[in-house]
Amino acid sequence: MKAGSWPSILVIYLFGVVAASAVTRIIPLGSDIMARFVIDNRQFGWLISLIAIPAVLLAIPSSLAVARFGPRAVLIGSAVMAAIANMLDLIADHFSILQISRLIEGIAVVHIYTAAPAFLMATVTGPRRTHALTLWATYAPVGTALGLGLGGLGAGSPGWRLPFALFCGIAAGVAMLGCLLPRVRSLPEGASATPTLGQQVRNLAAACTSPRLLALGLAALVVISLGFGANISLPDWLVRNHHIPPAEAAGILSLLTLLMLPGSFGAGTLMSGAGLSPPRLFLILAPLGFAAGALAFKPEMTLVTRYVAVGGWFLCSGAALAIVMAALPLAAQPAHHGAAAALVNQAGALATFINPPFWQSMLASGIWSPFALTLAIGWIISAGAMLFLTNRFAYDTQQG
Repeated sequence: MKAGSWPSILVIYLFGVVAASAVTRIIPLGSDIMARFVIDNRQFGWLISLIAIPAVLLAIPSSLAVARFGPRAVLIGSAVMAAIANMLDLIADHFSILQISRLIEGIAVVHIYTAAPAFLMATVTGPRRTHALTLWATYAPVGTALGLGLGGLGAGSPGWRLPFALFCGIAAGVAMLGCLLPRVRSLPEGASATPTLGQQVRNLAAACTSPRLLALGLAALVVISLGFGANISLPDWLVRNHHIPPAEAAGILSLLTLLMLPGSFGAGTLMSGAGLSPPRLFLILAPLGFAAGALAFKPEMTLVTRYVAVGGWFLCSGAALAIVMAALPLAAQPAHHGAAAALVNQAGALATFINPPFWQSMLASGIWSPFALTLAIGWIISAGAMLFLTNRFAYDTQQG
């Protein structure tokens, strides 16, 4: 495949979709896993969350692997690890094996999340880079839908392990496709030798203390936190306010989540076609995102109006995440693309850990104002961080 071509972009994107599907794949199999291994809901919840532990520990260090071996090798190796993890799930006869496989898959996922955007930034230039990174920003909803869909194929039947076999084959297939990707330099242009581990650590530290990268990392942390927090709160909020079955609420919200895709693609079109810089577009989006999010939690609304507001929220959430991803090349020098991707990866991992208790406490209060206040503060902080990028340097849609 030619570097920067759409076939190579789509193959890199597939790695992200497979990684995101790993997070939700076992959720439909909860009853089967609890019955087979004689565990309770608390232990099953622990099994789900295990995959995030490597992300918290390895998100930043994963850029060292990308710098040392190159993004292509890291992607292929990570997909092979994911296939091995699913093979372990397929033959596991003890709960501890499932936990080990979950950790292995978590290591694979965190390296994919760092290597894939670094690969895109290294090989794609000009307006196509903006389209590629906004496409990459949609891996989460697509992967989540894939994991839930295929994960439920064998649920409640003697063949409940079928999804593990399917995902083992999918991961292996993606690894083979990865072998067709172009080889790219893992070193900055002009470097004559592979740096030592100590030099790589120093380079990583310098990149991650860059004011531009820290500002982008803060924006990513807040945007992901708002999206993740709202997503885990809205199902119960719908049930409480409209007295609909939980399964119906979850099903409708899973469909509305897909509106993140047109939100992301729309943002990419505005940045590459209309020439709007990521910081400027984010400033336009912020008040719309706040309004949609606040209305999504506003009490005393009809169910149809609520769904319209929630749909608007997912559109804005997808656009915001796409804008943050498109700003990655702006915030990082070419030699620090891996570190930039790792920093956003770390922001996502932290958001996953720190937000559930906070949003669940607001949900328990049953009051609308804390949600509105949180959304307002979050959009203001993230917009301020993006505005900082505007003040540091100019955006050029033709930048490579």
